[in-house]
Amino acid sequence: MLSVLPPFIQSIFLIFYMNSRMRGVRSMYTMFRRFATAATASQAMRFMKISPRSFFVGAGGTSLAVSFFSAKEDKTKPPFPNYDIVIRETDTLYDNYLIDNAYNILRKYETSEYPELLWRLARVLCEKGKQSKAPADRKKYFLESFTVIQRALSCEPPEGSFGAHKWMAIILDYVGEIEGTKSRIAKSYEVRKHLERALEINGRDATTWHILGIWHFTFADMSSITRMAAKAIFGTPPSSTYQEALELFLKAEDIQPNFYSKNTYYIGEVYDRLGRHEESIKYYRQSFMAPVVTVDDRETHTLAHAKLRKAKVAAEDLVNRR
Repeated sequence: MLSVLPPFIQSIFLIFYMNSRMRGVRSMYTMFRRFATAATASQAMRFMKISPRSFFVGAGGTSLAVSFFSAKEDKTKPPFPNYDIVIRETDTLYDNYLIDNAYNILRKYETSEYPELLWRLARVLCEKGKQSKAPADRKKYFLESFTVIQRALSCEPPEGSFGAHKWMAIILDYVGEIEGTKSRIAKSYEVRKHLERALEINGRDATTWHILGIWHFTFADMSSITRMAAKAIFGTPPSSTYQEALELFLKAEDIQPNFYSKNTYYIGEVYDRLGRHEESIKYYRQSFMAPVVTVDDRETHTLAHAKLRKAKVAAEDLVNRR
């Protein structure tokens, strides 16, 4: 790819890509993808009583029994016996992070035309990719999940499939990682499009608002040097503002208060960037005090603690405000 670019552009690319001290696009996309997937998995494990899946379009089989020849189909009828049970059981397995168990049930529907089962299969394939340490295995699972989520979208009913669009956004970035930095930049627009479409279908899912907030924060936080280098190589990269990111994080919090420690942490981050330090401390403290259940929770707890120490918040003050 570099050989077809002018020499000075090649130089900019090499500086942009190799300088480990620069907050480059690769690290920003890694951050986006990491937090996006963490938000869907670890949050589900801790908040099963307020599950976003209760809002999913078609989760009860309301739009999947499509008959090409029938003008009077019964859309409330499940497409096959035990359909609702399959969805409930695999959601429960996923919520408890029993990924292989969920996969073993869903894999038989890989060639079906049931979008609500297909996006769930894509979801567990994506998680299997995350769990894989060997690069070849990661690539295999991510590409397989991408194929399945494409099929889910090709079968979605006229009213749309919330889960299919949400997981297409997440999986797209993994595919971009495999294909390289330029692909990830190009796919960022499509990622945002699918997140926004998911929210059109179901505007009450806090996790998706959070992921969209991460998308906007990622590009708002891009340094001017990085942006110039990215523009020289890739054309016009996406852009955003801290205010846009803040509104999305606050929207998620309004829908489901304290649903995810990283959401409150990032509210603190945005306020810090905006110079509103008292408000940032408030949300760093809230994130720090959240229950620590997963590895992701522990990481957020540590990050928030570091921010509070930097702000010279005394340890006893944290305990007293618990």
